[in-house]
Amino acid sequence: MRSLRATLPVLVFAIVALAGAGAQQITRVAVLDLPKVLAAFPKETVALRDFDTKKAEVQAEADRRVAEIKALQSRKAAADSAGDISLSASLDAETAKKTTDLKEYVRARQAELDIMAKALGMGATFLQRLDQQIKQVAETEGYSLVINLKPDSSASQVLWFSSTVDITDRVIQAMTTASR
Repeated sequence: MRSLRATLPVLVFAIVALAGAGAQQITRVAVLDLPKVLAAFPKETVALRDFDTKKAEVQAEADRRVAEIKALQSRKAAADSAGDISLSASLDAETAKKTTDLKEYVRARQAELDIMAKALGMGATFLQRLDQQIKQVAETEGYSLVINLKPDSSASQVLWFSSTVDITDRVIQAMTTASR
């Protein structure tokens, strides 16, 4: 009798949980190793890889320059603390020049990347086919969401999602109702 009393609340909870789960749509999530897919089609993705390589090179160089500027700022702060006005002024001027150079570098490289991205957009038939295939496989196999198994800075985490999992309008409606 004691064991029945102990398990009864667990059974009631399980029944309620199962009834609630039956009332909701089950969301199935799939993962896709995007780098592996892209590697399987080297000819079609050469422009994309070139773009990613160029973007990484630009970012690495910008990061290196930012580190140089931060080091100069630290040296200037130390010179200020030591009361070395001459060194402080020299480091301040060097920091200003390197900051201007960095802005110019980023502007010029961003223009190059924009041109490359535009060219990619014009020749994006492979990416369009890939997007269509992801959607088709996901819908055929009953997935509501496909996420990138190995996301990086150039690829999104979410590769595809069904409109059935978009709750934006319901949240807006709930917020509107709650604020009345």
